[in-house]
Amino acid sequence: MTGSAPTSLSGAQLSTSSALPALSARERVVDLLQLRFADDCLSLDEFERRVAVAYQAKTVGELDSLVADLAPATVQATVPEHGRIVTILSNNERNGAMPVPRRLEIVAVLGNVELDMSDATFASGVTEIEISAVLGNVEITVPFGIRVESAGNAFLGNFDYKAANIIGYEGDAERVVRITGHAVFSSVEIGAAPSRSLRRPDDAPRRLS
Repeated sequence: MTGSAPTSLSGAQLSTSSALPALSARERVVDLLQLRFADDCLSLDEFERRVAVAYQAKTVGELDSLVADLAPATVQATVPEHGRIVTILSNNERNGAMPVPRRLEIVAVLGNVELDMSDATFASGVTEIEISAVLGNVEITVPFGIRVESAGNAFLGNFDYKAANIIGYEGDAERVVRITGHAVFSSVEIGAAPSRSLRRPDDAPRRLS
């Protein structure tokens, strides 16, 4: 198991700048810590300590030091190009640290899909999510700070979203989630939430505002 993080800046480099780190930089560090914890490279106590420090770091250099002894992240290579979730007359709920395909199709026919992506890994650039809901329900939760573009349509239903950024959270300039599709006699709701590991028990996803 790995002990305390060294202060050298080798390994997964972010920047030597002393500027306040962006939310995306913090999330990249947490993604790598999660991967290395899953690989048994970090003890639970050390993992929790580093994650706490990552969200309290005042400079990018402090973030660098948390992953300096770990291998560079390979998040980009783990993100699939295409994925599909199909629910017919059933219920499908997903959450946790999962890679989100660059293009994801969601189909709900007389069914329910609840997709909590607050702990998910997104590729840099645009992630496209296309929703087709007929007499169904689709609820999507994205991480706070990530930019959302939505162009969904509804017929005798709702396709609810608001602006792309959450007040009080720094925007992620590198990743965009573009949501399109239609809701026919259906409900589609797009909300945002912090990582599940950071939520209080009474926290619920918030609509984008």
